[in-house]
Amino acid sequence: MAKIGLKLLPESRWTVSRSFFSVTLTFIWTIGFLTLTVKGSSVHFRKFHFTVEPSDVVTNRGEDIQLHCNAQHGYNKTNIFWKKDNELLHTRQQLKNGSLYIQNVQHSKSNVGDVGEYQCFAEVPSVGTIISKPAHVQIAHMAKMFSITPETLKVYLGDIAMFQCSIDGIPQPKYSWYKNNVLLKRSNHIKMYSDGFLEITNVRAIDFGKYYCEAKNMNTSRRSRPAVLQENTDLESIRKGVAPSFVMKPQDAEVIRGSLLVLHCGANGIDRNDESPKITWLKGGVELDNSNKTYKIVGTGSLVIPNVQENNNGIYTCRASNMEDSIDAPASVNVLSPPQFKTKPKNAVAQVNSEQMFECDIYGVPPPKIYWMKDGKMIETDDYFKIVDHKNLRILGLLKEDEGMYQCFGKNYLGSIQASAQLVVRPHSLQNLNSDSLPSEPVDLHEVIRAPSFVTLSWKPPTHTGPKDTKIISYSVFWKEKERERERVMNTTSLEATIQHLKPNTVYEFRVQAYNSHGPGKAVVIEVESEEEVRVPSPPRNAIAEAVSPTSIRVKYEPPEEPNGKIRSYKIIYYEVGANKEAAIEVRGLEYVLTNLKQFRDYSFRVEAHNENGAGMSTEEFVAKTKADIPSDSPTNFTLEATSSTSIIVRWEPPPKDHQNGPIVGYKIRFKKKGSRRGKTVTTASNVKFQPLTDLEKGAEYSVRIAALSTLGIGPFTDWLFTKTYDDDLDESHVPGKPSKVRTATEANSISVRWAPPVDSSKTLVRGYTVTYGKGIPDVMRVKLGPQQRVYKIKNLQPASSYVIKVMATNKMGDGPPIYAHVKTEKESEIDLATPMMPPVGLKTIVLSSQTIVLTWTDSTLSRAQRITDNRYYTVRYSPVYNNKKYRYINSTDLNAHIDHLKPNTQYEFSVKVTKNLRKSTWSMSVVNTTQESAPGGIPRDLTPAPVEGNPLSITLSWQPPPRPNGQLTGYLIFYTTDSHQDDRDWVVHNVDGDKLSSTIKDLTPDTTYFFKMQARNNKGYGPMSPTVVYRTSKGVNKEPNEDENDDSVPTNVMIIIIACVIGVTFCIAVVAVAIVICKKKEYRNKRSSGTYASPAKGKTPKAPTTKDVKPPDLWIHHDQMEMKNLDKSENRESSAPTPAPSQRCGESSKCEDSSLMDMEKRRNSLVGDPSYLSPAPDERYPRSIIRPKPIMISVDPTQPMSRDPPVSTVTAVPNGHYPGAESPQSQVAVRPVYPRTQYNTQYSTPPRVHAGDVSQTTSKKLALLDDDDSCLADTLDDPYLSRIGYVKPQQSSSPYKRPNPPVSSGPIKPRSPMPIVTPKAPDVTLKSGKEESEMQKSLSTEELTAEMANLEGLMKDLNAITQQEFEC
Repeated sequence: MAKIGLKLLPESRWTVSRSFFSVTLTFIWTIGFLTLTVKGSSVHFRKFHFTVEPSDVVTNRGEDIQLHCNAQHGYNKTNIFWKKDNELLHTRQQLKNGSLYIQNVQHSKSNVGDVGEYQCFAEVPSVGTIISKPAHVQIAHMAKMFSITPETLKVYLGDIAMFQCSIDGIPQPKYSWYKNNVLLKRSNHIKMYSDGFLEITNVRAIDFGKYYCEAKNMNTSRRSRPAVLQENTDLESIRKGVAPSFVMKPQDAEVIRGSLLVLHCGANGIDRNDESPKITWLKGGVELDNSNKTYKIVGTGSLVIPNVQENNNGIYTCRASNMEDSIDAPASVNVLSPPQFKTKPKNAVAQVNSEQMFECDIYGVPPPKIYWMKDGKMIETDDYFKIVDHKNLRILGLLKEDEGMYQCFGKNYLGSIQASAQLVVRPHSLQNLNSDSLPSEPVDLHEVIRAPSFVTLSWKPPTHTGPKDTKIISYSVFWKEKERERERVMNTTSLEATIQHLKPNTVYEFRVQAYNSHGPGKAVVIEVESEEEVRVPSPPRNAIAEAVSPTSIRVKYEPPEEPNGKIRSYKIIYYEVGANKEAAIEVRGLEYVLTNLKQFRDYSFRVEAHNENGAGMSTEEFVAKTKADIPSDSPTNFTLEATSSTSIIVRWEPPPKDHQNGPIVGYKIRFKKKGSRRGKTVTTASNVKFQPLTDLEKGAEYSVRIAALSTLGIGPFTDWLFTKTYDDDLDESHVPGKPSKVRTATEANSISVRWAPPVDSSKTLVRGYTVTYGKGIPDVMRVKLGPQQRVYKIKNLQPASSYVIKVMATNKMGDGPPIYAHVKTEKESEIDLATPMMPPVGLKTIVLSSQTIVLTWTDSTLSRAQRITDNRYYTVRYSPVYNNKKYRYINSTDLNAHIDHLKPNTQYEFSVKVTKNLRKSTWSMSVVNTTQESAPGGIPRDLTPAPVEGNPLSITLSWQPPPRPNGQLTGYLIFYTTDSHQDDRDWVVHNVDGDKLSSTIKDLTPDTTYFFKMQARNNKGYGPMSPTVVYRTSKGVNKEPNEDENDDSVPTNVMIIIIACVIGVTFCIAVVAVAIVICKKKEYRNKRSSGTYASPAKGKTPKAPTTKDVKPPDLWIHHDQMEMKNLDKSENRESSAPTPAPSQRCGESSKCEDSSLMDMEKRRNSLVGDPSYLSPAPDERYPRSIIRPKPIMISVDPTQPMSRDPPVSTVTAVPNGHYPGAESPQSQVAVRPVYPRTQYNTQYSTPPRVHAGDVSQTTSKKLALLDDDDSCLADTLDDPYLSRIGYVKPQQSSSPYKRPNPPVSSGPIKPRSPMPIVTPKAPDVTLKSGKEESEMQKSLSTEELTAEMANLEGLMKDLNAITQQEFEC
């Protein structure tokens, strides 16, 4: 019984009440072959399998056969039906037990009839269908011709004779032999084998004749052609000695594991000693060791292995040797194995939208083909059904219809096997339909990275996570192709997800939903189209390589299945396995022969096709080995040593590796006595490095040479070496001397020891050597060696360890004196002979969050499409930059990696390497990036309150920063209260900057318990709250003994306010008093002033100023009574118009003034608001110096509306003259230093504000200007009531004071475009004598003085207006 709830999709428009409901469905499975008991999430399966499967049948035409089949599932009945060649059978009789009965089997050349492949199907309703392994029905037959027939032989009496015959047939034929048409029977010297071999040993005269074989199977038999066994009568050759020759060579064999293997070998040849060849068997060049009785020699030399296993694979060599020579015959043995399971698929339960992997691993030789079936139908791979590693089945985006029986089949030509597993797909679990308890949809779902094969999404947590204190525990990301039903899902706990293995240029629909403890919430949906992939060819098909010769390999392939355009060429990339670089060659056809390769070497190949878009995807790597060849060099380190009066020892090393050209199977030594024309031959195994030559003559000189043997022949011989045997035998009455010249060669796990015989060995017999060794002491292990051995390799040692080795020569008198060697083994190191790959390039990091970074890269060994088609994988190494020795690693099978669980605000270093089989690359170049900040992850540490000395109502809190700030701290929040049960929002909050680690809390209440806690903050948020710290303030302030007991003192805050008020009132009174004094003094000066101003001259019309000629406003008041003081500007004017340095007062034609002049300059500049210059005292009388004007830019916009602002003063500078070579520091316009003339225009009552620099452009409104000759022009303005304009010219000592004209009337000035104000260089000041001033004053009449006083009064009012209103340009 299962309790299943109804799940409402977020997209559903149904309205569900907030009350909880569920739907319970009960499934009772009455068809009892499968019982599912659902308890929570567990499903219990009953085994559904075949108890009997059909097997292959060989029969004759017209016979009846029966194919058996039976399946079982508990106590339930199964439905059995049959198919032949994948077609349902309806006409044959099926027995009640499920077996198939076929009567009168039919078959002909034109009609296959009943011959074919049969399979049994077992069906269980509502569970699925399984299918048996195939069974073949065949008609017995035999080939008409023998594939191998016996051949005629000519042998000597006493030799051996061997015949062979073979024919193809089903079933395997049985052989019998006939001599002269008489059936042979087994005897002591006649042996017959089931595989068609006949062996006759020690041939006698009666054995000569005609021989043939007969093959039979069922009702068919065949006879071979006869072969004649003849006698060889050439006896002269026997006297001289005959080298061995094979009468039967071993043949390559493929044998099934567990069966019998016989390698037949026989040779004839009688040497000068009248001896027949000796047969020796070698495997891999090493003589077979029969200590464990795994094989035996039968007949004259045939090798029999009764129970063949995988370790019997290899190259076997039959060696026939006698005194004349030796010959070899190799044979390859390949052990076959029918399919057998290493891993079977298992029953599984999965949810809708998830994925399921069925594992299946089958071993066999040759490797079996693995394929999958569902409910008796072949599974075709697509985007959702994938075969992984050529064996496992992976189903993506499960649907309910995917339920059923899945079977894994393995098949090679030796047989087939199958295993099944059941898949149950369950719907999603019940959801709590109360929407308040479920989270809302995630926020801001968007794509971060979009590529042809993957997409990275990011989102923010839902705004509603459920009831109070409910947290989001995970997220599910669903995706599918748009308008397709099959959907996939992945789960994550982070706010990002990378979805891999997408199809290029395809629109996918993604939806993300959050889960809390109550279930999944609503989903948010987004559509993303993967990027378009470069259209390059798919891999070429059926690529193979085969050796043509020892130096060439042919590579063949077929065009790619998806060329995506016209194929322009193919590229073959190859390398020698173990080499350090690849080579490539571009070809046009579908095959190519690579030449100039090395003999007997493994080469790895891959092929890629090229179209107009570039290189396509390459094939998987495939390996081929060039053919073996005879050795191209002779053995090395070839030496001779006489060991006695009748023996010589021969020593050597193998040829160089590059010149062996295949496996070395042995060495051939030829030696002869000096003066003899014929020599003798000795052949050794490949693992032998020395050989004694015995039974030599005393005191004779011998010449020796040696060559290496391979399976294809003998290599070049070394040069002849000569040595002489001893004249007499050696003495053994005392022990030998100490060995000499001990040398060692160390490796990580072994030490090779070489030594020379004792110096006195020419007279003392050495019967052997003793080698002892051990760690620190030499007598731990002991080895006894022969007298001819001078080299010994000590194995199974520990790396990086010190050993002591002792070598002694021995005879029957005992061990001689030892010689020692102290050796340390090497450190163990990994030797990787695989060819390195190119490391990945173009590493890029994309920071998704404070804990996640996506790393992408490019593999230069892939095609432009960057699609992985082989089993390579990538290893990502990363670590924080500050600790780059502590690496972490993750693996990826794609060109990107989603790296989680990083530290916030931490800089990481990443690098990647690629691994493919045994090949790997070095680490790529590193890339560095920093994760984003996040809210502080720790609490401020060591929060400690401490009282403030002298102030018991204040405390100082100190702390340490949190251990994980996760970014730059911007501040701390200190919470304190007297009631610890209050909510945090009711506590008093005190803010502290992030760079401080202490703060003082003031004005606390005496004798009160306070609770303090705090948290850190940064730009991303607030950290956790620290534990609460308790502090109690003291009871009060300690008073001095003479202090008044009545506490009537005013509080500190009130006292501060009173003091501030008193100071403010005092300051206001002082300001008022100063203003009154200034006004009185100004009024007094106005009364005493006289006319010292030159009136503008009449008769000259001023030139209208242009933009280039406009000068800044200047003021020149040439009267000793009119000192203007206390006219300070505002701070803004001071900062905007700095006073020129005094050094600028020195012109080209004048010299600098003395300190008194500098004082006067300071007083003069006080008019423009420079606080560094002091105004003159009231009793000082200096002539007025020229005021250096400040640069002023006055914007005049004639389109602006008339303003109603209060009247302000405007100043217009009038240019006059030009001085060659002088330049204003503020402008490039050259002006002549003249006495500045200042025009003041003050508006008193008119509402419109007249902009500075406005000049009338009509002839009715003119300005009076002074020319360069100090003459004056007068002009009358129309309206004297709108403004007043006064013109002031400083008088020089060389000019008489001129009579001023009447005051100039004023009038309105029209606005015009803005004009730049140019600051000219201040001219030198010339002091006037008091006498001249007195004379000028006397020449003025009362009316003139009155007019000048009126004029001065107007100017003073203008200056006051400028100062009081703080006019700004």
